[in-house]
Amino acid sequence: NLPKNHFEPVVAGGGKGVMADKIISAGLPYFEIKSFQRDINIFKEIFSFFEILKILFKTKPDIIHISSSKAGGTAGLAFLIYSILSLTSVKASYKKINLYRKPKKRELTSVFTVHGWAFLESRPWWQIHLIKMVSKITCLFYDKIICVSHNDYKEALKNKIAPATKFVVIHNGISPDDYNFLERTEEKFTIGTIGESTKNKGHKYLREAQKNLPSIKLNIISNMSDASRYLKNFDIFVLPSIKEGLPYVILEAGLAGLPVIASNVGGIPEIIEDGKDGLLVPPKDPEALAEAIKRLVDDKSLRDTLAANLHKKIKAEFSMEKMLNATMATYKIQTDRTQKTERDGKSQPLA
Repeated sequence: NLPKNHFEPVVAGGGKGVMADKIISAGLPYFEIKSFQRDINIFKEIFSFFEILKILFKTKPDIIHISSSKAGGTAGLAFLIYSILSLTSVKASYKKINLYRKPKKRELTSVFTVHGWAFLESRPWWQIHLIKMVSKITCLFYDKIICVSHNDYKEALKNKIAPATKFVVIHNGISPDDYNFLERTEEKFTIGTIGESTKNKGHKYLREAQKNLPSIKLNIISNMSDASRYLKNFDIFVLPSIKEGLPYVILEAGLAGLPVIASNVGGIPEIIEDGKDGLLVPPKDPEALAEAIKRLVDDKSLRDTLAANLHKKIKAEFSMEKMLNATMATYKIQTDRTQKTERDGKSQPLA
């Protein structure tokens, strides 16, 4: 979606799964970071650091944008070392050409998107303090830090993670053209959710709530690629999370035309206004969740109204175009470089 006359995107990531296949099929260069994995392993982190550093020297980016909390520290440190070494290399080459000519400073930009702070999770106190310290160190490596919700922005300032000038809030955005929802095949009235089988997703509270509604079918889709294709099989979408940033899955459910019930946590209230375009319930409260589900099961008119309002809001306020424009503004494309591109009449790779 980036304008090709300003950007030449290159993507690096761990493994070669569905996401990598999509990137490659879109014609984008993809570099696999073989040592990168979800679980923390100090030796794997060291190997990942050198893999990322190698990729940076090979691709020579002007902008690096990290969109993974796990990769934030490793990639941030690699970019810092790359910036220092590349600037040193430029100075050395200029000295060989002209001792009296001052080398032109190369503009390098680093951006980090935070999809929810890990220190907001339910953890032992010492882990929370350790994660806060690591978050502060990680943010030192970046010029700009994108928070996907105002809640994350406020928590960052409250916990003094980095100066306010480093932060910018950009909501996640989606494009209807990127989705092809499958036709409904489910015959029974179904409530459902999509998400990883982790504690943060609160699936156990949804299961407990469903016990009070035995006649209603529950469908939990976990760890499945392109699971959003099956959203039309739900009559009500429920997100019982106990911690969130600004979840894409609610945007997808709204785009699919479903009424949504969700926990009142993280950036979720920035998508859903309770009673207008969805229902909000306290986290970790299966009784409240059951009441909200029963309310929508018994009231088709309310379901239709909430679904229509949410669908309209997603398309108007959480579009890919809006997110893209705000992200490009964060990249701070230099005006003189853009003007030079227009004068030359050819592409100027910036990322």
